[in-house]
Amino acid sequence: MNIMITGASGEYGSYAIDYLKKFVPGANLYGLVRNETKGQVLKEKGVNVRIGDFTDANSMIDALKGIDRLLFVSVSIPNIQQNVVQAAQINHVKYIAYTSIYQPEYAKFGLESIHKQTEKWIEDSGIPYTFLRNSWYMEVNQALFDYAEKTKKFPYFSKEGELSFALKREYAEAGARVILDGNYGHIVNLAGKPKTYGQIVLATQEALDTDLDIKQVSSSEFVPELMSAGISSQGTLVSEGYQEYTLKGNNGENLADSAEFEKVLGHPLTKLPVAIKELLFK
Repeated sequence: MNIMITGASGEYGSYAIDYLKKFVPGANLYGLVRNETKGQVLKEKGVNVRIGDFTDANSMIDALKGIDRLLFVSVSIPNIQQNVVQAAQINHVKYIAYTSIYQPEYAKFGLESIHKQTEKWIEDSGIPYTFLRNSWYMEVNQALFDYAEKTKKFPYFSKEGELSFALKREYAEAGARVILDGNYGHIVNLAGKPKTYGQIVLATQEALDTDLDIKQVSSSEFVPELMSAGISSQGTLVSEGYQEYTLKGNNGENLADSAEFEKVLGHPLTKLPVAIKELLFK
């Protein structure tokens, strides 16, 4: 059985490959990358490298030749994922596990539209599939954790609402288990138990084993505060965006339940303080 992982040089793809090699050491794995340079590390792991780009339909047709199962790691660019589905059809791929988004009927920064469209293409393809309905990566709050570790302060402005998340590696482990098994049905909801930012603060204190100077600030104060401490602008703006999303509500986050995720994994999700410590000191 030939298993292809797209986005194989990215973090999710790399984690998924490592789990697949752990679960089935002799598995025949193929990793999709956009150029040879990105594939070098994969080759060193014993992974077969295929070159392809979602924007290039012909490259995807070539890349998926002989592939039986496809762990389709999504991207956030509209329309181009249709090339992957069509290439899978042409090559008679037998099964697709696609990394979609949790509760796509709600607004999710516009990502819900891309995922709903791709799900429809996969449904219409006739290929057996599972949609991995993932909630957010815990890493979206990396800037806050880094700032807290550096300054022993924790500013936040999202006083209401909840956010569902888990570690990126946990989503990748679930994806690896699903693509190997192929019998999880059409939809698997992979969501962590939702947390308020107040709960995230307390878990961060526990992870750092110290009392933090906790401050509820205005949204206009948040970004300058983190950036003044040398936290990256990209990470800071991501954290700001998710707090605004949480504040707005009506996003389906409160519906999240970790039971199905943990059933797929076969073990509990990492406890929040432990996960935060992992992100800070990996």
